[in-house]
Amino acid sequence: MLISEEMKYFHNGNPLAFREKDDAPGRRVDDSFEGSIPPRYRDGLGGIDIEQVKRDQRRARREFVRGMIRRLGQLRRGHSARQ
Repeated sequence: MLISEEMKYFHNGNPLAFREKDDAPGRRVDDSFEGSIPPRYRDGLGGIDIEQVKRDQRRARREFVRGMIRRLGQLRRGHSARQ
């Protein structure tokens, strides 16, 4: 629904969508994003090391699942101790 609403709004002649790029606040398209990419994720060519990002995402997922299992175990032990 949101996407269709955005498209409808865009096609109705949203004046902000057609601004000149000199009018747009903030970063420009040609600005470097080097400062926004943490050094651990940069590759030697000025891009992003996707494999490192994927490894960190897998590790974060594993830690999240382990934490949830640990918490469920604590809740289960607390519940059985009350009975």
